[in-house]
Amino acid sequence: MSNDINTSSMMLQMRSMSDMAASKVTPLQINNEGLPGVKVHTDQSVEFGTLLKSALQQVNSIQAESRDLKNDFISGKEGVDLTQVMIASEKSSVAFGAMVEIRNKLLKAYEDVKNIRV
Repeated sequence: MSNDINTSSMMLQMRSMSDMAASKVTPLQINNEGLPGVKVHTDQSVEFGTLLKSALQQVNSIQAESRDLKNDFISGKEGVDLTQVMIASEKSSVAFGAMVEIRNKLLKAYEDVKNIRV
């Protein structure tokens, strides 16, 4: 079995990788249209941590709203019906489930990066 390695091609790849690693990485440019939380325009940049914190706050507010509606319904407050409580409860459940999945994906990515052999 012979190894047929093109050294010039490999050197070019290594140089391009070196150039990419040495280049300054710009912050994530996003358009936050339709996404609640941080208001970002296309010409602004935002960090991943800011987006994650905003998403956590959004899930927390959805859960608080659901809890408040449930407590109002249990106490017999006027104007709160069962359908509102059930819809808010389902929104809360879906938001929390999505956040758990995001956490699981982030942990998996972290473990993958941690296990990379250098």
